[in-house]
Amino acid sequence: MNYCFNLKKRALVYFAVDPDEVYMTTRVSEDKTFFLPFNRGNNGGRGNPTVYNDYKTSYLWKDILHKDSLLDILFRFMFVQEEDIKDSNGEVIDKRETVIFPRYHQLDAVRQIEEDVKKNGAGKSYLSQHSAGSGKTNSISWLSHRLAKLHDEHDEAMFDSVIVVTDRRVFR
Repeated sequence: MNYCFNLKKRALVYFAVDPDEVYMTTRVSEDKTFFLPFNRGNNGGRGNPTVYNDYKTSYLWKDILHKDSLLDILFRFMFVQEEDIKDSNGEVIDKRETVIFPRYHQLDAVRQIEEDVKKNGAGKSYLSQHSAGSGKTNSISWLSHRLAKLHDEHDEAMFDSVIVVTDRRVFR
């Protein structure tokens, strides 16, 4: 058995990369493997913008897989989501584990907002738009945790509290 492709055994994420686009998955399962886009977007659409004298996907190894970025992802973004599998009577019969790795737009949004708050302080309004099924709940959770732990240059907490108002029933 090849343990390299088993959940939580070796690899944390798998990237499928060509010169133009990047896709990712955290679980390889033969023909059931589902890849999500890990692209920067191009003029409000899908894909990646042209990069002069380089591949459109060069951000993956130059920025995302750079040691500081990768450590940030490992320690402050990645997690294992556990979900109960219930039978028709509502009894838990099994558990499902899914490794969550941030998609590019989530990583970018959280990092940009955090950086702007560090620079400009509290009090500004931000709008981060994500489409349906794009991980808004995770983005909000990651940003909330990061803002709650954010300190200024004098090591003072920048926020006394972080309050999230949501229409979601389940929120981590």
